Amino acid sequence: MADDQEARLEKLEIDLAHALNTIDDLNGVVIQQGRQIERMTRLLSNMTEQVEEMMESSHPGHRIDKPPHY
Repeated sequence: MADDQEARLEKLEIDLAHALNTIDDLNGVVIQQGRQIERMTRLLSNMTEQVEEMMESSHPGHRIDKPPHY
């Protein structure tokens, strides 16, 4: 009986170690994706500004209105 409990405890400890490792791995992925999203958001913002500047320079006085759903 004691051996059975000890085996179950050992299995639980092993499963917990694997779960913690998986959580750490997933956390690293989430952090990396967050950084990538931030970078892409900055790039998109910069590109949007550049396009708006190009539109303004090619059509002086032309107002760029965003559609009503923005």
